[in-house]
Amino acid sequence: MSTPKTVYQIKVTLNDSKPPIWRRILVADTTTLSQLHTIFQIVMGWADYHLHMFTINGQIYGDPEDDETGEIGIKSERRYRLNQFVRGEGFKFRYEYDFGDGWLHDLIVEKILPAEKGARYPLCVTGKNACPPEDVGGIGGYAYFLEAIANRKHPEHDRYLEWIGGKFDPQRFDLEEVNDGLRHRRRRSEADEENNYQPPKVNDRIIAKITAWANGLTEEQLAWAESLAVRRDMLALLNYLNNNRVVGTQSTGNLPLKAVREVCAQFVNPPVLDEKIGDRVYKLRSEDDVWPLFFLHMLANTGGLATGGQARTWKVTPDGKSFFNLAAPIQLGIMLSVWWHQTDWRIAFPVSGLARGLPSDFNKIILKRLLEVPTGKSTSFATFADSLIQETHITWPSVDQTFAKDILHSVIDHLVVSPLVRFGIMECEYGTKDVGGMKFSELSKTRLTPVGKGLLETL
Repeated sequence: MSTPKTVYQIKVTLNDSKPPIWRRILVADTTTLSQLHTIFQIVMGWADYHLHMFTINGQIYGDPEDDETGEIGIKSERRYRLNQFVRGEGFKFRYEYDFGDGWLHDLIVEKILPAEKGARYPLCVTGKNACPPEDVGGIGGYAYFLEAIANRKHPEHDRYLEWIGGKFDPQRFDLEEVNDGLRHRRRRSEADEENNYQPPKVNDRIIAKITAWANGLTEEQLAWAESLAVRRDMLALLNYLNNNRVVGTQSTGNLPLKAVREVCAQFVNPPVLDEKIGDRVYKLRSEDDVWPLFFLHMLANTGGLATGGQARTWKVTPDGKSFFNLAAPIQLGIMLSVWWHQTDWRIAFPVSGLARGLPSDFNKIILKRLLEVPTGKSTSFATFADSLIQETHITWPSVDQTFAKDILHSVIDHLVVSPLVRFGIMECEYGTKDVGGMKFSELSKTRLTPVGKGLLETL
């Protein structure tokens, strides 16, 4: 990539943060607003889970697909570059992220500089203080969160520490880590431009095993495979993408909200998209908020059944079209293989404690342990989870290990048990847990289904 001639020094400050949370960055004057959004997410420390928009001279810029009714009048952020707006030093504009929490960022172009020869942009120069956690409740919620974790006697102290993973330093800012993230973004962008990526396919040896397993199923077991919601929902997703023009959102490549609603309406058990709490309705904000769909979308993309991305049309691939004609058990086996061998399981537990990855051979150890479990026999989930934690050596990176075991149990539930329940490989029993006088549902027992174990053996 060529070095730009001009760069802007921009200071990004989280509005109303005390002490101020800010970053100073250098970006090329030709940077699009869409690219700037990605840069802000990295340098501030957000996870790009939610919607966003820029406000410049009274006009809103973002992803027009996020404006379902067209009433807001959003202009496409991909079509506008910074140098179309900036007329001199001191130029101000605003960036908002997560309309629920309402994170407003004040932006000012402090300097307009000639680019240094050989330098790579964007670059973060300096900054102060940590980014608040996602979904903490805005500036007010963040202040309450900090108060709670700082005071051991606070009624929410333990709950908030467990939620954040045991530790949070509000003063933390790692410049090297931020610039590593920006370098990774540049490499990813360059790779995307080459457009040579081809998803790996399920190898022929596994397909042969899946076919042999499917050929040995009884009529009852074939009907079981036909009835599984996860398979039928995948067909609904692929059928929708095949029959509709669906353009990925500009920021993440997710399905636009209109498509999310229409696909989910065709699911066997349509998920709740808008939640009413008291008098307030919390409307759907992103595909990321709908795990049943996000899970299938990731499988379709990773497994090469569908292809698309940021501002690109999602299309069913030739392999995806062939998928329609396969027998139900083979479709199921392919989906499981993609989840097991090709997907990053951390998408099921997107919390910072797993950011550095899972232990080596985590999936292989899990599979070995599952194949040793007798079928049809109920086992205590706590005992099952403890054995997996011990064998895989998975840990939770927290100085305070008070809640580490509970968090790791939740990790095992999200990464191992819940997906296998979707595939019909495991069944669960739930009990109730009393916490502070309130009763919560708690996973108590698991068991491996006989036909499910046969499917696991194809891996």
